[in-house]
Amino acid sequence: MNLVKYFINLPFIQKILQDKSNGTISCGYLFYSLDSQTNRIAINALAMGLLCKNNGCFVCEDCVKVKNNSHPDVLYYPKDKNFSVLDAKDIVEQAYKKPMLNSIKIIVINDIDISSIESQNKLLKIIEEPPKNVVFLVSTANLDKVLPTIKSRLIKIEINSFNKKQIKELFIEYKQNSNFDLAILKGEGYIGKTLDILNNDNYINLYNFCKNIVCNLKKSSDVINYLSFKLDKENFNDVLKTLSSMYRDLLVFYCNSQNLVSDNSLIKSFEEIKEEFSQNSLIAILSLIDETNQRQSSNVSINLLFERLLVNILEVKYQCK
Repeated sequence: MNLVKYFINLPFIQKILQDKSNGTISCGYLFYSLDSQTNRIAINALAMGLLCKNNGCFVCEDCVKVKNNSHPDVLYYPKDKNFSVLDAKDIVEQAYKKPMLNSIKIIVINDIDISSIESQNKLLKIIEEPPKNVVFLVSTANLDKVLPTIKSRLIKIEINSFNKKQIKELFIEYKQNSNFDLAILKGEGYIGKTLDILNNDNYINLYNFCKNIVCNLKKSSDVINYLSFKLDKENFNDVLKTLSSMYRDLLVFYCNSQNLVSDNSLIKSFEEIKEEFSQNSLIAILSLIDETNQRQSSNVSINLLFERLLVNILEVKYQCK
């Protein structure tokens, strides 16, 4: 399914397009979702609807250019990885130039939370007093990292995660993908996370690797075997997230809340290993994983961090029994 077509029909997009028709459109919107990819798709859908005379026909020149990221009246920031002071200065300059093909100019700022306070401060004046023909479409995955003064001047639109039925509908074309079922389950209703799993040929191996740790890490000699798994910064993050999810499900199962387990495929395995853990040990293990995740920013070797995590899991597992 075309994700932009799906989004353009969502109520919050339709409401803004109705405001456009009524001449009551705001000068700026702040899209908030924990998934950056969801934000980007929502912004692209809205940009297309705002520039299209038919609120998003997908075939006119404006729609095609927005789809191809080549419309001269839609400016995308940041130009590099993170939003910078130079980006902010360029926005101020571009905002006062007339649109080339349309009656409005759209300035998109993706992931504004990944920027400095100085960069955001440079935007304040233009957001406070924007030219009449400019609409700001801003996104963040972390509202706490957006300056309050910016948040107060933009209409905030929160995009919640989708349910499993909706996600299956959105990604039905991937039905034959070997990761499909896991992606629907572990994507947690987020488009970006689901796509990452669908496009990761090694995800099943990583998932089974983590499951093996949870179910079969029983003695110190096992640690050596798990260290043979090749880790880099990216897949180590995935390992930590997957382990955290599995141990959290095991804790929920341990507390006799089987209906709240997110990954039902693990229940049979949980029944076999439940007696090896205590509630306190599972809480402590989740804390260890969180601490390991935070320590990645240091210069400690990933393999050393992983080895230490496994050893600590073993210690906690048996000390808390």
